[in-house]
Amino acid sequence: MNMALDSGRLSPGPFVQKFEKKFAEMHKQKYGIACNSGTSSLHVALEALKEKYSWDQNSEVLVPAITFIATSNAVMHAGMKPVFVDVDSRTYNIDTKLIEEKITENTVAIMPVHTFGQPCEMDSIVKIATKYGLKIVEDCAEAHFAVYKGRPVASFSNIAGSSTYVAHTITTGIGGVITTDDTNLAEIARSLIAHGRACTCENCIAYNSKQVCKLRMQTEMDRRFMMIRLGYSYRIGELEGALGVAQLENKDFIINTRKANAKILTDGLKDVEQYLQLPYYPEYVEHSFMMYPLVIKDDKAFTRNEIVKYLEQNNIETRPMLPLLNQPIYKEIFGDIEKDYPVAQWINNNGFYVGCHHGLSKEELNMIIKTIHAFLENRIKDK
Repeated sequence: MNMALDSGRLSPGPFVQKFEKKFAEMHKQKYGIACNSGTSSLHVALEALKEKYSWDQNSEVLVPAITFIATSNAVMHAGMKPVFVDVDSRTYNIDTKLIEEKITENTVAIMPVHTFGQPCEMDSIVKIATKYGLKIVEDCAEAHFAVYKGRPVASFSNIAGSSTYVAHTITTGIGGVITTDDTNLAEIARSLIAHGRACTCENCIAYNSKQVCKLRMQTEMDRRFMMIRLGYSYRIGELEGALGVAQLENKDFIINTRKANAKILTDGLKDVEQYLQLPYYPEYVEHSFMMYPLVIKDDKAFTRNEIVKYLEQNNIETRPMLPLLNQPIYKEIFGDIEKDYPVAQWINNNGFYVGCHHGLSKEELNMIIKTIHAFLENRIKDK
């Protein structure tokens, strides 16, 4: 960070370039394009595919019925239609058994979301996409470095989007990263994040103040200021790039600590599994645990609001588990469709999560465990 500050450079430069390259390599991809948010990364990924494959406003993208609203919003921002698929009741990811019934002649892509750091069943998704000629856009916002059968997330798709917002596993404060192996998609994405510029070189000479790009004056106007498509102002700066590089250097500590923290929570809550569904994941995946999800198994025993209120009163912060179809704006756009997605509805009514951040101490994790036990003991006593 000191080197970035000492350079006096705020616009994208060598640190952004290093962060992009390293992030992509860690996810087994050729290209990384840093942008200002995970939402932007998904939006641009979809816009790039739309341009390359000539999709139109009738094109449909399959998305899970439980995810942060940015996923499906990105589809609409790209001028296409999200089609919702219910989720699996244990993993909270898109239910692959329900995907095919949602495919129509207008379906162009599947957008699996690796929810909470849990990889989706990518073998099934890839098989379905191949069968129907669909593209895959992975939403890896919550799942940096999660692994499915030996391969990292983001390596199963045509293009993927990740978030590096402050709440996420690897953070640049604000930011996101588009990753792909496709040179054409990478070039379109680089153009789109910078107002649609003609400049799309992976290694920009302008990052070095002592060099002048020979390509600049070989076009009808200065290539750096020639716009060839309608784009966006989605770039990040050099300070964010420097933060990202430092975070990636500390990746193993961050991921391993989160996994260890999740294990402490699981071990400490095993005796209350009759009341709360703890995180489930098969042996062939490596969960990256952006957070620790819990779902009430029997809402007749107590409600989510009751346990969440108790936790919050005891200084333990909680979050709902990504409600989507019951959002006021989605009710306005799509109508009252939540009832058609029973697993998502169950999660919306009964799910919440607590932290397993790598900054949490064992004492703080034990406080979470003890507070949940105290709530349940009081409830059982009252019953």
